[in-house]
Amino acid sequence: MKALIGVMPENEFRQRVMAIVSNEYFPEENEPKIWFSSLNAVAQILSPENLALLDMMDREKPESISQLARLAGRAVSNLSATLSTREKHGFVKKVKGKNCMKPVALYTEFVIHTAHFPAKKASDAA
Repeated sequence: MKALIGVMPENEFRQRVMAIVSNEYFPEENEPKIWFSSLNAVAQILSPENLALLDMMDREKPESISQLARLAGRAVSNLSATLSTREKHGFVKKVKGKNCMKPVALYTEFVIHTAHFPAKKASDAA
């Protein structure tokens, strides 16, 4: 599944959120649902190691974090922290199993859009 990620300076993102809350701006259906304030922040979350982990989760479908840790060759505590961060950003979810949490990758492909708020008009960009 493909995630649409938006990158917008933090001050502009705050303006966007306030405009949404006050019903001055209505996001389009095709707008990103996951936002970061910089490309550096996206690069940290979607590092090659983390992309490989998401692919492994999607391909192997581990039944527990412990099983994923064995597959990935990582310590459970380290992997659990990584998964929690990815879950916070909406890339992973942990599904409660019988006696454990099952890690599930929600996305394995990513499209990144940079944006401004308010959107710059074509005449402003010239």
